[in-house]
Amino acid sequence: MNQALNVLLRAAIAAAASDREKFVDRVSGLIEDKVGTSPQTAQKVAGGIDQLVDMLDQQLFFQQLTSDHRTADGELEKKIDRLTAAIDKLNANLEKLSDR
Repeated sequence: MNQALNVLLRAAIAAAASDREKFVDRVSGLIEDKVGTSPQTAQKVAGGIDQLVDMLDQQLFFQQLTSDHRTADGELEKKIDRLTAAIDKLNANLEKLSDR
């Protein structure tokens, strides 16, 4: 997952979970209205959704911690080295041409 997207998703989860009681109440209200279940059932389902959101946040955090940025950095360094070598060759060829 894109690192920036990971951070944005975790920020959205943190904002939603900042007031857990309000989050569960709103979700249970939506479930009750849309599905027509009892308030107790809707509250249980909303609590389960809250737990799933927590699990998602933990998974995203784990992915963020374990993502290997060194591999990407190493590839970038190799590309920069190749580009530098190509520029050096171009400069050498230009100097040869200007000496003629």
